[in-house]
Amino acid sequence: MQAFFEKISASGQSFVVRERVDPSFDFRWHFHPEFELTFIAQSSGQRFVGDSIERYRDGDLVLLGPNLPHTWMSERQQTYPPLPPLMKRGKTAAAAKTPKHRAIYAQFLSDFAGSEFLEKPELATVARLLDRAAQGLRFTGKTQQAAARLMPELLAASGLQQMLKLLEILDLLARSKDATPLSSKTFAPSLKRRDERRIDDVCRFIHENIAQPIEQPEAARRAHLSVSAFSRFFKKSLGRTFSEYVNELRVGQACRLLIESDKSIAEIAFSSGFENLSNFNRRFRALKKISPREYRRKFG
Repeated sequence: MQAFFEKISASGQSFVVRERVDPSFDFRWHFHPEFELTFIAQSSGQRFVGDSIERYRDGDLVLLGPNLPHTWMSERQQTYPPLPPLMKRGKTAAAAKTPKHRAIYAQFLSDFAGSEFLEKPELATVARLLDRAAQGLRFTGKTQQAAARLMPELLAASGLQQMLKLLEILDLLARSKDATPLSSKTFAPSLKRRDERRIDDVCRFIHENIAQPIEQPEAARRAHLSVSAFSRFFKKSLGRTFSEYVNELRVGQACRLLIESDKSIAEIAFSSGFENLSNFNRRFRALKKISPREYRRKFG
């Protein structure tokens, strides 16, 4: 899967801090030379970083290194409670319940505070943090809880105060013991600026049909490749076969249903795209190291 290059405009600033609010987060496999710190304030779905595919939810906090392909894709039919402000005349209750997915993110180069800034001894831990971010880092626990407070403050700040707040957050992450690498050390993305439409078409096809039978020849046709060429292309780009990728997505969807619904194990298996219960149990255990029933008991 080829990622496309994203050019980031800082509009005269040394780094970028923005908020994203959308009805959904669509698959958009991309990379850029800046570091990226992303905090998911409200959303859930699948997070893709290099060759890592994981479920994310509210509070997800990730630091990405330069040129590491990534995207977040929200789940379909996700609902949130309607917002409390009074509705304007003519606005329907259905419109007020439109789901919103919200993220706050900062993008910056390593020299955003000066070419020799990270060489200062006081910044040694931050410099090591940025080196570790080459694989992508996910933060949990107390670090994530502190970031849930600091990221909105970073968004609201401006000028020097915003830079100081970013440094405060980076210092927090640098001292954290709650960091987990995401992508494997062996992942080597092919950073070419072509095939953006091919990527989007194939991934949209997979995600929109994840609960249905998905055939590799159809995915190859949408990518305008022969089946054999598509198989090589897919495995080389993501470090997994087409079927492994589909199974990971299906198991991820099943995890959400196990936690958030009262459906039976069999119902969840079939609604996640598995054709029989024994295959579902086998794939689930292979990826999660526990059975679906144990997973529900532990996290439900």
